[in-house]
Amino acid sequence: MSKPQLKDTSMDMIMTGHLIKRLVREGGYSVSEVQNRLGLSCPQPVYRWYKGQNLPSVDNLFILSGMLGLHMEDLLLQKDDRLWLVEVPENKNREKRILFYNKRIMEAIA
Repeated sequence: MSKPQLKDTSMDMIMTGHLIKRLVREGGYSVSEVQNRLGLSCPQPVYRWYKGQNLPSVDNLFILSGMLGLHMEDLLLQKDDRLWLVEVPENKNREKRILFYNKRIMEAIA
C-alpha cells in the first residue's frame, strides 16, 4: 500500500489573511472581540493576520475555527489554491452570499 503524495507547497499568507478577515466579518465579530476571545493583549496580531504578515498560531487557529464553526484547515490557503475573494454588498442576505461564493469558486475550479 503506497502512501498518499502530499503537495510540497507553503501557505499563502496574504490570501489566508484576506480569507480570515472575510470570515470573521461574516461571522459578525470585530477585531476587539477576536482579541478578547483569543486572550491577546493587543489587537495587532489580528491585523497582521489580515494583512498577511503573519499566520495565527495553532492554538489561535483552533479557537478561531471554533468561533466560526469551521475546520482549522478551512482557514488556511496553500499558495496553489485558487480562491477568488469577491466583495458582496452587505445588504444581501447570508444564503444568497453563500450561493454566490459557491458559484464563483466552482467557476474558478472549472
